[in-house]
Amino acid sequence: MKNRRTRPFKRSNNRHSGDSFVNGNSSTRVRGNLSTVLEKYKVLAKDAAASGDHIGAENYLQHAEHYSRLINDRQDRNNSIEETKTIKTEAVEEKTVPIETLDPAKAIEEANS
Repeated sequence: MKNRRTRPFKRSNNRHSGDSFVNGNSSTRVRGNLSTVLEKYKVLAKDAAASGDHIGAENYLQHAEHYSRLINDRQDRNNSIEETKTIKTEAVEEKTVPIETLDPAKAIEEANS
């Protein structure tokens, strides 16, 4: 018969049995794009404030503020990239504008005056 002793440092595969608050995190992770996560945290803050959990509401509001800053930073970066693209296209357009050809006689007169 096989030795049925367990290894001393082997983890059990049954991690989800028992209390669901073992790791101290009772809520699930909020997922989605930045604007979706921002809205979810605002709703969570509103719900927490309505239930009387002012500390939890403040925590959710801080998370919402973090995501709003990320959104603003991304918008600022996109605006600066668009501005540099506009400047580059304007510079290219300026180079492609045909220059007026001067009459040699007119150029000599302007140089002498």
